[in-house]
Amino acid sequence: MQADNTIAADGGNVRASQEAAAGADRSPADRKQMIYWAVIVIAPLIVMMVPTGETFTPVIRNFLAITLCAILIFAFETLPQMIPAILLPVAYVVTGIAPEQAVFGPWSTSVPWMFMGGILMANCLESAGLLRRVAYWCIIKTGGTYNRILYGIMFTGIILNLLIPAQAVIPLAAFTYGICLALDLGRSKESAGIMLTGAMAALTPLYFFYNPNFNIIAGAGITVYDVPMTWFLYLFHNAPMILWSFFCVFLITKIFKPSKEINCKAYVSEAYDKLGTLTSKEKKGLFVTVLLVIFLMTGGLHHINIGWGFAVAGCLMYLPGIRVGTEDDIKRINFSLLFFVTACMAIGAASNVLGIGKIIAQYSTPMMEASGSMFTLVLVWVLSVVSNFIMTPLAIWAAFTAPLAEIALSVDINPFSFYYVINMATNQIILPYEYALVLIYFSFGLIRLQDFVKFFSIKMVFNIIFIVLIMIPYWKFIGLI
Repeated sequence: MQADNTIAADGGNVRASQEAAAGADRSPADRKQMIYWAVIVIAPLIVMMVPTGETFTPVIRNFLAITLCAILIFAFETLPQMIPAILLPVAYVVTGIAPEQAVFGPWSTSVPWMFMGGILMANCLESAGLLRRVAYWCIIKTGGTYNRILYGIMFTGIILNLLIPAQAVIPLAAFTYGICLALDLGRSKESAGIMLTGAMAALTPLYFFYNPNFNIIAGAGITVYDVPMTWFLYLFHNAPMILWSFFCVFLITKIFKPSKEINCKAYVSEAYDKLGTLTSKEKKGLFVTVLLVIFLMTGGLHHINIGWGFAVAGCLMYLPGIRVGTEDDIKRINFSLLFFVTACMAIGAASNVLGIGKIIAQYSTPMMEASGSMFTLVLVWVLSVVSNFIMTPLAIWAAFTAPLAEIALSVDINPFSFYYVINMATNQIILPYEYALVLIYFSFGLIRLQDFVKFFSIKMVFNIIFIVLIMIPYWKFIGLI
């Protein structure tokens, strides 16, 4: 018996030692994951402990708890994106929060198909080499000095976003990184200026060219405000944002002045010459792109939802006589992001079924009616910017779009003005982790964190000033608000 006790004690000591060693071996990342999961579990439980009543019903409480859990998983990235994107709408259905027709209704809209077709088309044009050719051509035409490089990158971004809206991030990241390597700039303010201009060139044209990203926002609010948008109407509503794009480049030229003379025209010209003449694939890809642009610009004539054009254009790349696309281009589609988009829209659909937007609007309307349209839009901007510290832009679009659309209608403001402000505000960041598309540029290792923070902090201040002084008066002038 004593021997048995000794063995048991030794076994206990061994287990204790192993557990202590395991705890010591946990990396900071592991500990961070444990904290994240604790928040993911505890936060919804707190919601479930809130007493229900006439307005805050048990069904609404269940909806908020489930939605909060999913949004936290999306925000903390504790699981692959597709897992919560699949489970969230399923949870709504099996718990009786909303019917299948509402929750899975987003798949019957143009949004996911527009998103998928746009990615596929961009993949095909990138592998064909057309995107590189456009980038090199823009730099050659604008010149090779530092400031001209930056403005050339912005022109490149505008052209690429006209050809492949919302799909220019990766091509421009690779292009700007290549320029920095060719000029041997290393980790410097010059590299920061070039890389950050690439980020702005990829993202700011989306403020005035209709694109799949904005369609996600409009799709999230479609159960509240289902009004079609055309390519020209979007451009008309946001035309002053063209100035904003070039103002961002101007800021970069002032913040990141080069310490030495820079000229990359020879490097870019050599790379452009290596491409040779337009290949057959590039010509066919350009042909399909022109067809898509014509379709987008004539939306007011044919009255077909322009989102379907992206889906069809991506498929045209594979038809006999064209055959620009390859099997690899299809494999490179981020299908998990596609499911995430529809999950975001499912949040809005379930919210609309429960009337949550109307409840929020009921309590918020008096304050916003007393505040006026300008202060209301500033509040929307502040809400989105603050939320961006703890949520991804997509999660913010999913959580806030439908309720804010209800508020906009209740105070007689066109919800599209709210959508535009949300779109701009979720691009206003301070640290790289806040926006994955910008994080891509930072991850190349050429931008110092202090330079990143400096530029985006200054840009954030100017953004709200631009909205207040330029955009809101313009929207009032054209009758949007």
